[in-house]
Amino acid sequence: MLDNPVAYAIITSRTMRTTTVFRIFSAGICLGVMVLASAQQRQPHLHPQPPKPSPAYEEPMTGYEVAVITAEFILNLERGLSDAFDRPLSTAGASAVSLAGKHPAWAQEALKVLKARGAIPPGFNGNKPMPRYQVGQMLAQYIQRLDARMRQQMGAPIGRTEFQTLPVIRLERTHSAYSALLFLARGGWVMAEAPLYREPNAPLLGKELPSMLRDVANRILERYRDEPHLKE
Repeated sequence: MLDNPVAYAIITSRTMRTTTVFRIFSAGICLGVMVLASAQQRQPHLHPQPPKPSPAYEEPMTGYEVAVITAEFILNLERGLSDAFDRPLSTAGASAVSLAGKHPAWAQEALKVLKARGAIPPGFNGNKPMPRYQVGQMLAQYIQRLDARMRQQMGAPIGRTEFQTLPVIRLERTHSAYSALLFLARGGWVMAEAPLYREPNAPLLGKELPSMLRDVANRILERYRDEPHLKE
């Protein structure tokens, strides 16, 4: 795994003719700061300078691109939480994981990480731009498993678990992803101003995913760290 202050996720283009380097901030580094902040009982600083815009940064992300970055984040997050709370934590299932169908070699390990955690959303297509609502489904599926594991390890959450003021979710209530987005909104897992809620059917842009993942890392720490201002 990448352990530089800035992690480089190599994103292969849909044509497989060119590659673009997305500069994203390593979740492992963020979690290292979380550990220090937790020990000193102060709010962690999780807002490093964002990556410089590039053409790919403004482009829609394919399912494979989202999978590679999200899997890297998950592994770093679980490693960081294990260190922060001094307890081993993994949400991966015990059984071996195999993939159905053909997938590019550069995405296979990431897909296995996600599948082992039940985080591959319905209708996933690695080659096509991934709609925001499907990314929301992926995150919701993973977060539910992570939170359940944290409850087993740590007991009930200390911090606030639900918020009363919710963003408008522009999906029909009968849509298959509506409950996932409602879960993310109620729990504050993805901030209310995120395009995820306003335009869930549009493709996810490269610049959006790092912010969403940072929101998840912030929230899981807030729920289980003992700080009075974060309690219900």
